[in-house]
Amino acid sequence: MTAKELDALKGVDVRTVEKEALVDIREVEVDRSLSLEERKRAYLEAVGNPYAVRVGDMKVRVRFAEDGASFEEAFENMLRNV
Repeated sequence: MTAKELDALKGVDVRTVEKEALVDIREVEVDRSLSLEERKRAYLEAVGNPYAVRVGDMKVRVRFAEDGASFEEAFENMLRNV
């Protein structure tokens, strides 16, 4: 997924998306034996939009502070700890 594609996904308003259309991240399994790059690719393929997911019946919009860790840094940290 390119940076341009990720930017487009960032703008999705979860309030207008049916919750059934969002992936429940509780059901996403990441193979820890894969390299970090392969885990990133697998997670993105599984969730489709990393900025709009679901946890059970709750819609979740993922956002990052402008002065905090980048999406890439936060994403890699999450995958290292999954």
